Amino acid sequence: MTLPCQAVLFDFDGVIVDSNAIKLEAFLSLYRGHGPEVDRAIADFYHRNGGLPRGQMLHHFDRELLGLPRDETRIEDMVRRVGAMVEDAVTACEEIPGALDFIRRNGERHPLFIASGTPETELRRIVERRGWTPLFAEVAGSPRHKTIVVADLIARHGIDTSRSVFVGDALTDLEAAQTNGLPFIGIVRPGAETVFPAGTHIEPDLTALESAIATVLGRA
Repeated sequence: MTLPCQAVLFDFDGVIVDSNAIKLEAFLSLYRGHGPEVDRAIADFYHRNGGLPRGQMLHHFDRELLGLPRDETRIEDMVRRVGAMVEDAVTACEEIPGALDFIRRNGERHPLFIASGTPETELRRIVERRGWTPLFAEVAGSPRHKTIVVADLIARHGIDTSRSVFVGDALTDLEAAQTNGLPFIGIVRPGAETVFPAGTHIEPDLTALESAIATVLGRA
C-alpha cells in the first residue's frame, strides 16, 4: 500500500520498541519501600504520561507522592541512575509488532522521525546501537518538552502537518500532536487500558499502520 502522507513522527518507548515495562521498573526501583500506593501511583502516572522528560516525572513523584522539596541534585542523580538501568535493556528489547517492517518499507520515500521523552543523547545511542540511525530523518528527545520537540521538527524540516501524522502511546504524545496540528494515532497494546479520549484512532501495534494513516488523513 502506498503511504498516503508526507512524514510520520513516532514516540519511541511503547511505539517502536516494547520497553515501557523496562522504564517503569526503573522508576519503581528508585521509590521502593514507600508502599504499594506509591507504586500504583507511579505506574498510573507513567502509563498516562510516559512521554514526559525523565526529570519532570521524577520531580512529580518527589513532590506529589513523597512531599519532598525540589532538589535538583537529587533529581539529576536519579536521572543518571535510570539511564544506567535501562539503556542496555532498551537496546536489546523486542520491537513493537510491525514497527521495523513499516520503517524499513517506508523510510526511503518518506521522512520518519522519533520524538521521545528519553534524554536525547541516550536515545540516539540506543537507536545507533540497534543499527537504525540511517532509517530516520532525525531522532530527537528531552530535556525539551515533547510539544516543543515536535514544533522544532516541523519548522526545520518543513513538515506539512495536514499530510503527516504522529504515532504515540501516551497523553503527552496526543498533546504534542494536537498542539502542533498533527493528526494522531494512539497505540494501545493488547490487554492495556486506553488513556485516550473517545474518538481517538487506536491501533494495537504497527502492523496496519499504513491503513490507519489513510483513515486519519481521510484517504482510506
